[in-house]
Amino acid sequence: MALDRDNRDGVVVLTLNEPQRRNPLTQAIKGQLFEALVSAQTDNSVRAVVLTGAGCNFCAGGDLATLGTDTVAGARERLTRNGDLIRRMVRYPKPLYAAVEGWAAGAGLSVALSCDGIVAAEGARFLASFIRVGLIPDLGMLGSLPARVGPALARRIMLSAEPLDSATAHSAGLVDDVTPNGEALDRAVELARAAAGRAPLPQAHIKDFLARAVDEALGYEALIQPLLLASQDATEGRAAFFDKREPQFKGM
Repeated sequence: MALDRDNRDGVVVLTLNEPQRRNPLTQAIKGQLFEALVSAQTDNSVRAVVLTGAGCNFCAGGDLATLGTDTVAGARERLTRNGDLIRRMVRYPKPLYAAVEGWAAGAGLSVALSCDGIVAAEGARFLASFIRVGLIPDLGMLGSLPARVGPALARRIMLSAEPLDSATAHSAGLVDDVTPNGEALDRAVELARAAAGRAPLPQAHIKDFLARAVDEALGYEALIQPLLLASQDATEGRAAFFDKREPQFKGM
């Protein structure tokens, strides 16, 4: 299993567990995460959920080796399933927190942004790297990132594809709390448990309203991303990534 589950006295910790690959967000792991969230939602003994990554990283993002290998129709179907996961996360009726050690990159950052709160270790790094491989941010980031840091900074983060350290992310509002390395999970569990003691119905309605921007982003990316995945620039971006060189984009 690439996703581990541990119950900490009513707070379920879901751990992306493929540390040798920096916990990539494959289609299989997204399916497991969706099922685990459904299970925790219907379990009355579970009060909150925390998502983290095994080893030294949270999540390196999508599996680039598999991107661009399906048809436009196939990519749209996959993005629809991705949207189902993100919609469940942003509207999750129980507190949902992310505990980030190391890198939260690409789709890994999108997943963290879909949580109610993000706790980062001092050594954490955040990166929206989509444009480097000829793609737009997906898994709702076009809506969730501006909602956290404001449109101007979100534009810069997504267009520059430059990493943010934990201190910068905290001052920008992307991260809610910063801990010493190795302590992000404990702090996230603490915050999630505290949130679980607040009135659940207002929390659910607040999340539902705030999710509208993510809904719009998911609809847009389902239209545009499949076309970009089939572009020459995306092929060049993936090749450059694996060759460890700068891509030569041509707008095609």
